[in-house]
Amino acid sequence: MLRRSTVRRITSLLLTATLCFLCIQTAGAEPEISPVELTRAKSAAVAEASTLTLILSKEADAKRDVAGLARLPALLYVCEAIDAGAFALDATVTVSEAAAAVRGPTAFVEPYERISAEALLKAAVMILAGDAIHALAEACAGTSGAALAAINARLAALSIEAECLSLSGEGTRLSANDLLKLGAALAKSETFCAYSAAYMDEILHEKGNRTELVNPNRLIRNTAGCFGMATGSSQEAGYCGLFGVRRGDTVYLCAVTGAPDSAARFAIAQEMVEYCFTAYQATALAHAGEVLVEAVPVRGGTLDVIDLVAGSDAVLLLRQGESCERELALPDVLMAPLPADRAVGKAYFTGPDGNVAAEVELFPQMEVPAATLWEHVRRIFSSWLHA
Repeated sequence: MLRRSTVRRITSLLLTATLCFLCIQTAGAEPEISPVELTRAKSAAVAEASTLTLILSKEADAKRDVAGLARLPALLYVCEAIDAGAFALDATVTVSEAAAAVRGPTAFVEPYERISAEALLKAAVMILAGDAIHALAEACAGTSGAALAAINARLAALSIEAECLSLSGEGTRLSANDLLKLGAALAKSETFCAYSAAYMDEILHEKGNRTELVNPNRLIRNTAGCFGMATGSSQEAGYCGLFGVRRGDTVYLCAVTGAPDSAARFAIAQEMVEYCFTAYQATALAHAGEVLVEAVPVRGGTLDVIDLVAGSDAVLLLRQGESCERELALPDVLMAPLPADRAVGKAYFTGPDGNVAAEVELFPQMEVPAATLWEHVRRIFSSWLHA
C-alpha cells in the first residue's frame, strides 16, 4: 500500500505533465485573427452578391430579432410583383386600418387614405415604412392572408427557414445569412434599386400634406457605390443593417445585427466592404448566352461547326493577384441532331489551389438538325464545283 506522501508526489507529477502538455498544445495553435473587428456585433457577414460566397462572418446562421429588417420579405414580395407587371406603380392604393396602424418608421398614411403606389413604394424602400409596405402588400395580393402566403412561399424558395406571421414582420427572426439572401434578391429588382440609393425625397398625401423621407443609411452618402439597402433598430435587437455596394461589375452585400449603436453598425459594415474590395476580386468567368467555345466540328448535321455558349452566369471570387484556369470537357466532334436546350459539355474553372471552383454547362448556340440525304448530295456537288 502506497504511503500518503508517495501518492501526493505521483499526483503532483501527473498534474505537472498535464499542464505542460496543454501549454505545448496551446502554443502550437495560432488563433485565427479576423482582418475586421466583429466583436461589437452579435452577427455579421459579407459576401459577393452573385454567388453569396462568404468572405467574413460571425455567427452568420444564428436566428435573431432584426428589428425593422424583418419587413424585408414583404418588401421583396412587393418589388418583385411590380417587376413582373402584376401590379402597377401608377395604381391608386386605399390604405386599410391595419396598414395605417403599423408602428415604427412610417409614411404617416391614414386609414382609407387614397395614395399612389409609387409614393408608398418610395417610403417602403427608403425608410422601410411599415404602413407603406403593409398597404402595398395587401394591394398586390388582394388580402393580407394571400400576401403572407406568397411571402412565405418566397422565403422557402430562397431556402430561408423563417415564417412571416404578419406583414409588419413582427416576431420574424432572421440570420445574417438570411439577410444576405434577401439582399441578393432585392439587388436584382429594378423596382427596389430605383429608389434604394435615394437619400432625400417626399410624398404627397390625398389631403395635400407632404411627408419628407430621409434615408437613414449613412453609407449611401459616405461609401462609394452604396445603393442601400435597409437599417433598423430596437432595444432588443440592437442596431441592424443590410448594405449593398456596387463598384464596376462587383457587388458585395453586408449584414450586421446587434451592434451597440448606429455608429458601430455603419463602421463595421464599411470596414467589411472596404476590406473585400481591397483584398478580393470578383472575376466574371461566364455570362449566360456568351460564346465560350468557337467552331466545334459537327458531324451529320446541317452545319459543319457550331459555337458553344454558357448555360449560366459564373463568378469566381479570387484574392487580388490570383488567377484561374479553364478546362473543357466535351467531345472532339458533336453528332447531329443537336437541340439547343441540351448540354453537350462543361467548362471547368480551377482555382489557385488546383480544385475546381466553378463549372458551367455548354450548349449549342442554335439547334443543328440532322442533314437529309438531299443535303448530303448538295454538299458533295458544291464541293465538286469548288474543287
